[in-house]
Amino acid sequence: MNASHPLPGARIRRVRLARPPRRAPLEPRAARRFAVALACLGISYALAWIELPLGQIAPAPAESAGAVPTALAAALTARALVGLLYALVALRYAWARWVTVLLGFGSVVFVAPLLPGEWSTYPLAALVTGLGLAGKLVAAVLLTLPLRTKIGARS
Repeated sequence: MNASHPLPGARIRRVRLARPPRRAPLEPRAARRFAVALACLGISYALAWIELPLGQIAPAPAESAGAVPTALAAALTARALVGLLYALVALRYAWARWVTVLLGFGSVVFVAPLLPGEWSTYPLAALVTGLGLAGKLVAAVLLTLPLRTKIGARS
């Protein structure tokens, strides 16, 4: 006898626990594009961390010497937030994907014109920045393409 059941002798109903919905698998071409986009984002993220010490080594004007700890804290925070955003893109959240696309195109539009000036002062940093921008641009273009799922797959 089941003491927790309201009616003795009645059948016990089994309740299934609700599972979170699984992500539908992508078509092979879409999965390949998505993997290349994630690789480009990872490379640009690694290059962003390499830019950080290069920016500290670069010659700075004397009047900005007091602002170095604040700028370093801002740079670390920005890179941590971008890393979180890229992790959410890898989990295939649509809003994170489109925010990444907007940030990728925006960074190319606003940072690319500054590369010649950076090249004249510190060529290695300009090379790292340019490679990072190229990775962001490729990733943004690939993420704008549709992510088609396999037909008949559960979502």
